[in-house]
Amino acid sequence: MTDSDYDVIVVGLGIMGAGALYQAAKRGAKVLGIDRHTPPHNMGSSHGDTRITRQAIGEGEAYMPFIRRTNEIWRELEAATGNKLYYTTGGVSIAPRDGGAQFHNAGDFVERTAEIATAYGIAHEVIDADETMRRYPLLKLGAHERTYVEPGAGVLHCELCVQSQLDEALRHGATVRTGEMVLRYSDTGDSVRVETDRGSYCADRLVLAAGPWMLDFLPLEVRPRVEVYRQVIYWFEAEDIEPFTEENFPFLIWIGDRKDQYFSDFPALRDGIQGVKVLTESYIEAIHPNDIDRTVHQHEIDHIYHEITQPRLHGVTDKLLHADVCMYTVTPDNHFIIDFHPESERMVIASPCSGHGFKHSAAVGEALAELALDGVATLNTDAFKLSRLLTKE
Repeated sequence: MTDSDYDVIVVGLGIMGAGALYQAAKRGAKVLGIDRHTPPHNMGSSHGDTRITRQAIGEGEAYMPFIRRTNEIWRELEAATGNKLYYTTGGVSIAPRDGGAQFHNAGDFVERTAEIATAYGIAHEVIDADETMRRYPLLKLGAHERTYVEPGAGVLHCELCVQSQLDEALRHGATVRTGEMVLRYSDTGDSVRVETDRGSYCADRLVLAAGPWMLDFLPLEVRPRVEVYRQVIYWFEAEDIEPFTEENFPFLIWIGDRKDQYFSDFPALRDGIQGVKVLTESYIEAIHPNDIDRTVHQHEIDHIYHEITQPRLHGVTDKLLHADVCMYTVTPDNHFIIDFHPESERMVIASPCSGHGFKHSAAVGEALAELALDGVATLNTDAFKLSRLLTKE
């Protein structure tokens, strides 16, 4: 393969990279996207049928411009492609009245989310356990719990969000190379060179958005500050799927007294897997993505059903319909990385995950394209700079 010249190369075509590729191509840039797999796929962090999206972001006000712009972009993509990406199912976040365990580094997540919703004029309520179970009879709450209700929240059809942006990028002239592994990258002085197992490519700018494989691409001094954790997603059979469909059931974020009691549940999209999707968040052992165990073990299935799901939900059987393994790439403060490479402003680095990135991804993709093409993003990315991770504690 001979060298090719591009305005921007995007490494990694999960939800962040797909967004960056689409936005750069839409602006008329000559862009190349490279992925070691064939997206959308189930090997990284951008799969699982559905992902939560909220309007009020309890993780902090720095995210509010990103969620608003992302929701605009989803609607733009729906109009351009005819694909249904955003389902307004409503969403509930449940926690003990005293706040419970920290969630994404935010204490008293229900209270914090309600405060942000009030500040930004987002419709919401905070209700007690009895009222929650009256409205949502499939749920089993304790008397000590309370619920944040957001009617405008919903879920995203995640694989279709990836595919729609890649399709639109191609329509705008992008080149995509899949099944190709990036081995190294370098700033040559007047361009950036990317070498893969199939060839080499040159571009004026580079966007690194390789999800969990950012462990191989981040600056050396940052890598010890970023960890990848294995997560498992489960779909159990419902006694009756109709009450769990997107017209009838909201997403759930359920925060317990301890981190290991966290639980999330999703509406069942009619064109998705016809089961009740549930998951927890696990941070037991950091691992490299190449070494992840992709087998879902029986003891994990038993735990998620008997210890986590059955005590909280009516109408779910113990029959597992499907399970999948996912990865979270986590920073110490649970916030994103969106910045230039410390050794070259020709390179932009993105690791905006920590378990809550998908809902912001379209706007992050736009910001990455702007940083690469213009040197500055419309939305403020100061909170996500690399330098904060290098500050001595």
